[in-house]
Amino acid sequence: MLWGEKGKDLHAGSKNFMAFGGGVRLCVGADIAKLLMASFLHYLITKYRWTVTKGGDIIRKPGLVFPNGLHIKISEK
Repeated sequence: MLWGEKGKDLHAGSKNFMAFGGGVRLCVGADIAKLLMASFLHYLITKYRWTVTKGGDIIRKPGLVFPNGLHIKISEK
């Protein structure tokens, strides 16, 4: 288990941000937003070629961090 500053668990979720709401009230467009993002990513990955041009140093924390950025060139296949 990873521990952050002052004993806070790094894997704990944010108490201030919940994607698409939560609790009693939920976002009406949550399902369509997820569907559109999946469709967009599928199209972007299958129809285009990605080439890293600069950067690419990765720090693996609870998420991926690119400290020097990640520059990519996207071209049609």
